[in-house]
Amino acid sequence: MQVKSLKLMTVFATLLMSSCAKYDFYDELSVENETKKTYGENFVAKFPNVDMNQNWDYSTKASSYGLLSDAAVEAKALTRVGSGNYGEGSFSTSGDWYEVDNETTNWMFSKLTENVNHSDLGKPFYMTTPGNDFTIVPIFQGRANAAFNFHVVIDGVDHEVWTKTADFEIKDDYNDWCLNNWTALSAAWEHDKWDVRGSHGDLVYNTMSGLRVKDNGEPITVTAVRSKKIEFKNIPAGKPMYFYLKIYNALNAGDNYCKTGDEQSSLAGAMIALTDAPIPANLQGKDAMIIGCEDAGRESSDWDYNDVAFLIYGEKKPEPVIIEGKPVKETVTVRYMIEDLGATDDFDFNDIVIDVATIKEKTPVYEDNKLSYWKDEKTYQKAIIRHLGGTLPFKLVIGNTELAEMGGNDTFQTSPNLEFDVTGYNFNEHNIRVMVKQRANENVYNNVKFPKAGEAPMIIAVNPDQEWMPERQIVPEDWFYVPGENK
Repeated sequence: MQVKSLKLMTVFATLLMSSCAKYDFYDELSVENETKKTYGENFVAKFPNVDMNQNWDYSTKASSYGLLSDAAVEAKALTRVGSGNYGEGSFSTSGDWYEVDNETTNWMFSKLTENVNHSDLGKPFYMTTPGNDFTIVPIFQGRANAAFNFHVVIDGVDHEVWTKTADFEIKDDYNDWCLNNWTALSAAWEHDKWDVRGSHGDLVYNTMSGLRVKDNGEPITVTAVRSKKIEFKNIPAGKPMYFYLKIYNALNAGDNYCKTGDEQSSLAGAMIALTDAPIPANLQGKDAMIIGCEDAGRESSDWDYNDVAFLIYGEKKPEPVIIEGKPVKETVTVRYMIEDLGATDDFDFNDIVIDVATIKEKTPVYEDNKLSYWKDEKTYQKAIIRHLGGTLPFKLVIGNTELAEMGGNDTFQTSPNLEFDVTGYNFNEHNIRVMVKQRANENVYNNVKFPKAGEAPMIIAVNPDQEWMPERQIVPEDWFYVPGENK
């Protein structure tokens, strides 16, 4: 009787324990669901104008090109745009104007004629910095179909140094300097003949075909063009350097030419170095060359390399290094900004900031001295934790890779730049998730996944130059408008 009672008590205890375990499991799940429900309600209340039926992906997934040194690719994603510093060196946009003489301009026009493919004049390149200060001056911008910024990357540090339409002026023999910030210049390339038009093709200034004349009927001639100088000082010698145009508005270019977010790089053949340019009269004793740039890199581009041109000069100019036969890296990086559900009314999206990159090593292949295609050598993926602003421990799962637990109070508000190799990541599917320990039970993880349309976002995808917010500073509402869709 005693044995039987003991068995019954054991069965009862087992059932009771099973019941408790089942109750705890559902209680833990309900805590996660309730937390997410409260978070969603607070998100809608905080951002009432945000369309909840969107995909929460604001990244352009534009390819960028870099050298085989890790710094030239990985550091780019971290660097603040326009920081203007490189170690002890720096660059500055000088308040001084540089006047481009007609001899230089007309020589460039003779090389880079409109609507003619000039790919045979140069190959993809990077440069090495000289042991002296040097200057870059935009000297011409053609009738390009996109708005862009000009970036200089020195040893992996990215500097945005110029924006299309900034600080150009024309001088003729009838007027002093005029037309500051003109938007487009067609290339007639007859001596001292110019045709300036607005972004919609409207005529702004013209000395071609006698359309602009003096009061006495005599033709007006352009005597010079000038722009603001960009000076690079105290840059260490021998460092790798390359350029790219970052398209911030494709305007009416069309997908066959370029898309917003595209990067047209000197490493990808979007620029050519004209090293035999005549030295301008006001630069005697210095070394100079001209870089011609194409703002589109797709099948319909004309590859005339005159969408914008830059003069580079110094006691010794940077030397272009041709990369034929040498692999470079093509990288697509997506930055994920994550809320860890430590609080349901905190939308700073800085609890975890992580960049995930798919990197292809490629080699340029030439046919008839022109870049024909890029041969893929190998592909791999990396994840870099840029910032931790949360207080809860977490595990990251990226593609097929689960990283060890990290984070918590001891790493609050840090920028560790921890790098990991990952596999199986897909930047279109956003197969990334975070398991965050619950406050109520440290043995249980809340599951934070990339949101579907209709769900309040706890993870968003952005470009790698998107800065994170300070702690407890809510992101602006316009972060959640997809360009071209919700605006």
